[in-house]
Amino acid sequence: MSDLKVDFCGVKFKNPVVVSSAEPTNSVSHIKKCLDAGAAGVVVKTLTDSEAMHTLTNNSRYAVLNEKGELFRGRLPRFYTFYSRSGFAKEPYEQWYAYLTETQEYARERDAHVIGSIGASTPEKWVEIAKMVEDAGIELAELNFGCPHPSQMKEAKTGMLIGQDPVFAAELTHAITSAVKIPIVVKLTPQVSDVVSVAKAVKEAGAAGLTVINRFVGFAVNIETGKPYIDGRAGVGGPWVKVLALNYLSQIHEAVPLPIAGTNGIYDWRDAIEFIMTGASLMQVCTVVMLKGYKAITEIVDGVGKFMDEKGYANVAAMRGIATRASLTYEEQFARPKRKSAIDYDLCTSCKLCVRSCWYDALTVDGRKVKTDSDKCIGCELCVSVCPVPGAIRVQAPA
Repeated sequence: MSDLKVDFCGVKFKNPVVVSSAEPTNSVSHIKKCLDAGAAGVVVKTLTDSEAMHTLTNNSRYAVLNEKGELFRGRLPRFYTFYSRSGFAKEPYEQWYAYLTETQEYARERDAHVIGSIGASTPEKWVEIAKMVEDAGIELAELNFGCPHPSQMKEAKTGMLIGQDPVFAAELTHAITSAVKIPIVVKLTPQVSDVVSVAKAVKEAGAAGLTVINRFVGFAVNIETGKPYIDGRAGVGGPWVKVLALNYLSQIHEAVPLPIAGTNGIYDWRDAIEFIMTGASLMQVCTVVMLKGYKAITEIVDGVGKFMDEKGYANVAAMRGIATRASLTYEEQFARPKRKSAIDYDLCTSCKLCVRSCWYDALTVDGRKVKTDSDKCIGCELCVSVCPVPGAIRVQAPA
């Protein structure tokens, strides 16, 4: 049986599935249910001294949209958009000392971990809350440099406003890592021109790991009312954003030698595998738990283990980063031998979808038969993507 255990920043996790800092971790009871469902860890809802973020939490709004941009109303679609505004933990951060000690003991009994999350209004408060988290017996803390909402609020510099400033992010990371002994993980924002430079800056400042990547700021429109959903801009994520999150993850995995927790876009175990193969050691799940319930955690953990058994991966490390390492640069791709399309006429149904989608005029119809002009074919594989019969069209090197 495959080994699901992961070493992340020196902390041992029984599997790679962690629940991210959000509504499923905003109370003791929710945290315990996540742990009971099999999560190897939970990142608590971000602890703060910010009154503005407390106010935002008490005015949380959500809209879950389908592929048409409408409220999905019922069965959760595979590709949904989660559009929402929500702040940090609504209780005073001091109150969380008791919650942290209680949930950490509960987690320890289940071979799991509680991870602190911090997002304060001043450097001094960042340090103070980090020390409180450490004093509560927590073994790992995450700095929330990615929350998408502060940019829309008249608020002290926090969340993504820090993550967009490599110099300040590094200074704050250094102040915190110098004040505590537990490993510090930095959660990054995608809303920056060069996320790798921020990752490098916080690494040099003492960060032990990274969380990649927080949500974007979005604007979702209800065309029936002519107004934005939930009245304005909000944080946006969901399975559709996975390919963007994986791109950030891949870049950072290649450039910054730190363990990474991948997040944003995980719906099921298949997505979790993609995050691992791109370079993540852990993956953090959130909205799928909010929308499908705690069973989503169990399903992801079980699915990852089953996949590893079926494919012969002995442990998570055997998969980590293999897709990123297999990725070719444009120059390397251009240097490969040109491939051409070939049709298996025993499988071809002459539906002609491939002809309609060939923009290099390499596929034509001769009677009922589709033919290939190898001189025009550039091997782009669009025909393979649109063909409804697997194997009817192959793109291969010329004999």
